[in-house]
Amino acid sequence: MGVIDCLSAGYRYLGWRLELILIPVALDLLLWLGPRFNVAPLFDQFAQAYGELAKAEGVTPELGQMVEQLSTSIRQMGEGSNLLGGLVSGALLHMPSLPFGGAGLLPNMTVAVATAAGALGWWLLFSLLGLLIGVVYLTLLARRLPIGVMGSVRPPQVALSVLRHWLQVIGFVLIVAIALLIIYLPISFAVGLIMLANPAFGSAVAALAGAVTLIVFFYLYFVIAALIMDNIPLNVAIMRSLRLVQENFWPTLGFILLSNVIGLGMALLLLPLADLAAWGTLAAIVINAYIGTGLTMALLVFYRSRFIRGPDFAPELAP
Repeated sequence: MGVIDCLSAGYRYLGWRLELILIPVALDLLLWLGPRFNVAPLFDQFAQAYGELAKAEGVTPELGQMVEQLSTSIRQMGEGSNLLGGLVSGALLHMPSLPFGGAGLLPNMTVAVATAAGALGWWLLFSLLGLLIGVVYLTLLARRLPIGVMGSVRPPQVALSVLRHWLQVIGFVLIVAIALLIIYLPISFAVGLIMLANPAFGSAVAALAGAVTLIVFFYLYFVIAALIMDNIPLNVAIMRSLRLVQENFWPTLGFILLSNVIGLGMALLLLPLADLAAWGTLAAIVINAYIGTGLTMALLVFYRSRFIRGPDFAPELAP
């Protein structure tokens, strides 16, 4: 199936099964109507520290103005933050969400996190819960499709599959994070030394290192889809994603670019509607959830349609 065929199939399988968009709609409603866990006090401390630098002796007026602008930007970032956004795992589990900015409908419902330990704790809690919610969401979509192993898993076993996939996703995140840390620690040290000798060449090396990260995520793009669609071990899912991208490089690149353009484009078009009134925000949330869920369904179709007759398809791996 081509890229357009997969997108079309994704929306055909979604159809009018509006229950499949309930999770992203509920999360957006929570971000809109629920309390905000912001880190404004913590960011305000950083802003004050930068403000003191601007008043230090020997600082030129131009540099002082730049530091003041940076201090203001830090305060605005803190005021607009919401750790509750960790519940939406859009990049990893393709959960659609309308990008809310500023205060919600009830701006007085704010929980101010004033310490770094508190911010880290809330972020970890919401992020882990967000991964679980995302796994449930993708499982519901996978069970709607007539391809893949998950559709044949009996309901009593679905809960165990969700728990296992959640732990696999956490393991995948940790593996990637540790691998990138191991790779980038020596690279960062080398870039620092190069920039001391030649800043221009050091910047080019730093940009190249960033491109390597994009390539890694590109080749691992289908790992989560493989885990949930086919109930396979993590190492098999990683190898399957690598092989799929290697054998379908340009279609994969085209699918990722097109689906992101559609998703981001629709979100930008819906934001003015969301700013009109409460009814506009509700309508924008529902429309964005439907568009995003169709794109996620298309992702599952794109992945699985390339392994229906693949030699590595091993349904016996499914429990």
